[in-house]
Amino acid sequence: MRILIKRRALLSALAGAKAAYPNEFICLLTGKKVKEDLVIDDTIIPPGIMVSENMTSFSDWMTPFIDGLVGTFHSHPGGSAFPSKQDRWLFSQKGGAHFVAGYPYSQKNVNCFLGNGKKAEFETVE
Repeated sequence: MRILIKRRALLSALAGAKAAYPNEFICLLTGKKVKEDLVIDDTIIPPGIMVSENMTSFSDWMTPFIDGLVGTFHSHPGGSAFPSKQDRWLFSQKGGAHFVAGYPYSQKNVNCFLGNGKKAEFETVE
């Protein structure tokens, strides 16, 4: 399975990370399976997110049902684009594709991980 993320979705998530700096940022990713590919096409900021310099969270109770939820995106102000233990737990709960961006939040500082926490390759598409 290839993971494809639309450029505008990735740039939107990165803009959120930049705006939240020096705090972490989180958003949900929506998309769909197209043949053997997972195509991510949009971002949604869940209501009631809480942020600080070393964590971000949101309440499932406040988040409405999201058709097409396929994963998450979040930022690490410290620069690491790799998941923590808590991140890997979130990955196991929220879909199959998860992106972590390290500061300074450019497309070069983004990694993708599967729901099981293993690193995955992704492509940015128009």
